[in-house]
Amino acid sequence: MNKKYLLILTLFLSPLVHSAPELKGYPDELKSFLYPDKRTVTIRSSATEKGYSDKAIISLVITTEEDKLSDAVKKNGLLRAKVSEALTTAGIKPDNIKTSKFSTSPQFGWFGDEPDSYQIVNRMAVSIFSESELNAITTIADANKEVSFSSTVFEHTLKDEFKEKVKKKALMKVMVQKSFYEQELGLKLKPIAFRDFDIAESGTMAAREFGNIVTITGSRLKREKRSSSRDYNESTSVVAAQTFDEIEYSATISVDFEIVSDK
Repeated sequence: MNKKYLLILTLFLSPLVHSAPELKGYPDELKSFLYPDKRTVTIRSSATEKGYSDKAIISLVITTEEDKLSDAVKKNGLLRAKVSEALTTAGIKPDNIKTSKFSTSPQFGWFGDEPDSYQIVNRMAVSIFSESELNAITTIADANKEVSFSSTVFEHTLKDEFKEKVKKKALMKVMVQKSFYEQELGLKLKPIAFRDFDIAESGTMAAREFGNIVTITGSRLKREKRSSSRDYNESTSVVAAQTFDEIEYSATISVDFEIVSDK
């Protein structure tokens, strides 16, 4: 080989040779570096739990309109008091009835800068826990044309308890696997670390399918009866919303074990 090319090749390979790390030490030290004494194994398990919504928040919209702003405000306040009294008489606790701040909306005519009337809109949120309370709300709304349904939101009040329950279930499955491996492989495992992943919360497949059926049916009925009355349109807006009455909680836990000794 030409000496010139050999010199160039040597200069090119020299940095690569010197860049490699150099290991020094006694044989036992090198052994612990290459083969750590601590032997670990990771066991991971998941679990699910199903719960059901036991609380519904019904939003009612109370709308009043009068020629004078003061009359519209007064009428709205009297109607809200009437609705609240009827709800408490039906057995709904006053603490479960919340009223938002009202808003005014001047109604202008075709001509002139002055409003023809004033409209007051107020939202009332009612928390209920039974079907009888829902029937009471619908009866009140049917009896007052100024009261209409806005939306329905479902909640699971035992959410925290179910989250703890599903975590315990996942951890129990990990410990069952630990005992299995100890017995079958003749090992003893010591937990040294764990990873607690976020708990997922979603509607079950059955709940999602039911929500889709309700939404599609509501949309079809709405198309077929576009000329229907105000009462029909407002009532269908409640059932057409997709809701998850059945809730599934899922948790995943991963635990690191040290193999401390053979049995």
